[in-house]
Amino acid sequence: MKMNALECRSHGLDNTPTTQKTLHQIILFSYLVSKKLWKVISNIIIFFLLEIFFFQNLYAQEKFEGMIVSIDKEIITTYDLSQRIKLALKSLNLEDTISNRDSVRERMLELLIIEKIKTIEAQKNDISHTEEELINFTSSIYNFSKDDFKGFKSFLENEGFDIDILLDQMSSELLWKKYLQKVLASKIIISEQEIQDSFDERTKNKGKYEFDYNQVKFMNNPPENWKKSKKKMEEFLKLLDKGITFENLSKKFNEVYSMDSQNSRWILEDRIDQKTKDTLKGMKEGQILSLRDSDGYKVIKLNKKRFYGNSNFKYSFLKLLAYNDESLKKIQKNEISCDMVSKTLKNNVELMKFENLMLEEMNKIFRDNLEILKEGEMTNVLKKDSEFMRLKLCKKVINNKSVISKTDIEKMIYTQKFNQMANTLISNLRKDTNVKFFNK
Repeated sequence: MKMNALECRSHGLDNTPTTQKTLHQIILFSYLVSKKLWKVISNIIIFFLLEIFFFQNLYAQEKFEGMIVSIDKEIITTYDLSQRIKLALKSLNLEDTISNRDSVRERMLELLIIEKIKTIEAQKNDISHTEEELINFTSSIYNFSKDDFKGFKSFLENEGFDIDILLDQMSSELLWKKYLQKVLASKIIISEQEIQDSFDERTKNKGKYEFDYNQVKFMNNPPENWKKSKKKMEEFLKLLDKGITFENLSKKFNEVYSMDSQNSRWILEDRIDQKTKDTLKGMKEGQILSLRDSDGYKVIKLNKKRFYGNSNFKYSFLKLLAYNDESLKKIQKNEISCDMVSKTLKNNVELMKFENLMLEEMNKIFRDNLEILKEGEMTNVLKKDSEFMRLKLCKKVINNKSVISKTDIEKMIYTQKFNQMANTLISNLRKDTNVKFFNK
């Protein structure tokens, strides 16, 4: 018997007969199950895609979460500044806290601006460097072997620092160094007369003070804004109080360029302004003082001071010794003559004569006091252990065998001119560059 196709039966599991309606139900059920399964799979795929996008977006936001400054076409972001602050705090051995970040934030932003300006100016003049040059330069600054750059990089990354931010800083300084050598070196001319004049000046200045000192200036900007420069100085002093060395801190705050080859920091007193010179003369070695200057504030640390010549400056002096200070107080300066020889004076005061002693042959109490005396002057009563003493300086003699050479003077003149021109150059570039601050 013929059957209509719609009436044809099929068999399912266990040979159970199924109608066309049952087949439709099975197909519909399979479709719904498949649709639901694909929906689950799609959700999983979308979830992973969202996860990838979310984390990438977070990373992008972390690096470019906000623009702070634009310099020509260069941009400084909040991420750049945050990383530089983090590096600064690490180098200063400070905890990464809000208050410590606030204390260096303004200075780090200004350094970033200066670095961008240096990079732009160097690139305009076709200055570049290789990757090897950058690694060598970075290794010399951070004192690691250039062959261990991968280890240095891993160390920084493990500490949570972005190596690219650090290398950007190093690249800027390297480009600027090469730019200065190209632009300035050929412009510095030193005549024989200039060398001779300097030599004569230093020769006639024997017996004057020379100072080895560091200073950090906080200039008024604008010129009459004393409040802002004072605040910067106070932040600097607070960081000093936290135990950071003056040398490390001054590198972060100092705006004065200095050549790497400038090993000697001895400065003759005639080349120092009167207020600073008077302050230095009254300071002890290692002492730190702050003062108000004509155009801002400055903090000074005296490392050493000496009379011009060298450390072979020789002293002839008298020492008066007693075991009570009253006996010494009664002695008048005109009672003691440099012609006297060692002997016992009244009230059991012992007089001892010393001739042609060098500073390094004396103990600290002798050095500190004899250096600040003029010939014929006498100290007040000094105490060392259970002894009381007074010193009278009779004569200061310079060993002429070690007078500075003309070659040394030429190097000093070159360094001085180079530093002066470099500082003027970056100062003018900073003034002339279009720096735009966002949200200010």
